[in-house]
Amino acid sequence: MKNYHKSLFVVFTLVALLIAPNLHANAMEMMDSKMMDSKMMDGKLTKTSLPITIPLTKGYVKGSEVFYISTEASDKDLADHLTEITGFRVVYTPALQRTPVDALAQIYAFENGIKGGGPLGFQPNVADSQPGDLNYSPLWAVNIVKWNDGVTPRELKSQTEILSGQKNNDLTVTPTGFVVNCPFVKWNGGSLQVREDKTLSDETAYGGGQVLDINIEKMQVTFVAHRGFGPDGSTIYYIATDASVKDVAGMLGVVFAERTGATLLSGASSDLYVFTNGIKGTGPMGFQASIGSTNVGNEFYSPMWRIQAATWAEPDSADFLTIATQITSAATKGALSIDVAGVVVNCPFVELDESMMEDKMPTMDGSMVDHMVSPLKQMAMGVGAHEVKCNDGFEIIFKATNGMPACVKSSSVERLIEIGWAASQDMMMDDKMMEK
Repeated sequence: MKNYHKSLFVVFTLVALLIAPNLHANAMEMMDSKMMDSKMMDGKLTKTSLPITIPLTKGYVKGSEVFYISTEASDKDLADHLTEITGFRVVYTPALQRTPVDALAQIYAFENGIKGGGPLGFQPNVADSQPGDLNYSPLWAVNIVKWNDGVTPRELKSQTEILSGQKNNDLTVTPTGFVVNCPFVKWNGGSLQVREDKTLSDETAYGGGQVLDINIEKMQVTFVAHRGFGPDGSTIYYIATDASVKDVAGMLGVVFAERTGATLLSGASSDLYVFTNGIKGTGPMGFQASIGSTNVGNEFYSPMWRIQAATWAEPDSADFLTIATQITSAATKGALSIDVAGVVVNCPFVELDESMMEDKMPTMDGSMVDHMVSPLKQMAMGVGAHEVKCNDGFEIIFKATNGMPACVKSSSVERLIEIGWAASQDMMMDDKMMEK
């Protein structure tokens, strides 16, 4: 009972501190990541909050359109496929294979039938729930839907219609065993909170919404990417989409997804160390930046972060830590205590262009050609859709659903055009000529 009250205290402390934006200032410059038990330096961490634009995908829930992002998949081929068709890195995350059943929602992808913008070239995916529903989760168990021979396909927009079709032997539903992390951005009756103040600086408050803009016409959403540390002291950036505790979700301005709390004691979540006192900075609670126990590429990496509250015994003597082993070392010496906060926050690590982390923002001059950014980012900087450049080995195609450009492997172009997912640049130019 004593441990229960201690954990409960940590959760309420986390919630209380999240609402204090005045704490999010004066972050200190990180020391050499190789130095152990190093003291803080004068100065600040820079580029602590940066914008990142992520493509949206359309789906259906209970007959209504929904829009979501794809960030991780438990199967490598699926992660590579989603990366290719979205133009955004979807991380292979084997740890998601350990997701408890109680933490999963259901998603249905069509492998034949009506052609459209779905991941397999047919109609959009159908999910069983959306934010606000008791069974909503951003962690989806993937099911493949196939129309049976002799049946005239039709577009289905709800799980009820799919299960009815299965009962009538119109179609077959096959569980794949794969899990994807696809947080909802906009749904029937709601969306992620959009920040009122869209100006980002090194003093930007952590809470109050994680989204700068949702553009359905362009099928993209712009998140705030927060700076932190990987376990080895490397710089990482992450976004926040949902939390398993309602009050925490409210303070962050993200979706309340209670079901993800089932990952807390499973191998589907990883530890994220959040400092509750010590050196003031840009971390979630107004102190130094958080440190992750794993990073992309590690078999134990997961975007489902099990929050570990790190509290200094003597805050005035706190060190500025940058690597995970420094935390365990300080805890062993009794200088730092670690408590499970009892909350899981969905914080996918995202990939930013190196130029975004430099002092000067990128410009579309000749130097940009040497380091090509994604089509969406090129367009955000004023490049026309048909002038987008791709890296060597990639070709530009245009999504059939919205005409947006994407860079895909040259070997995949023919197949994507064949299934109706995309059109080539020549085809798009011919269409424009016909319109004239």
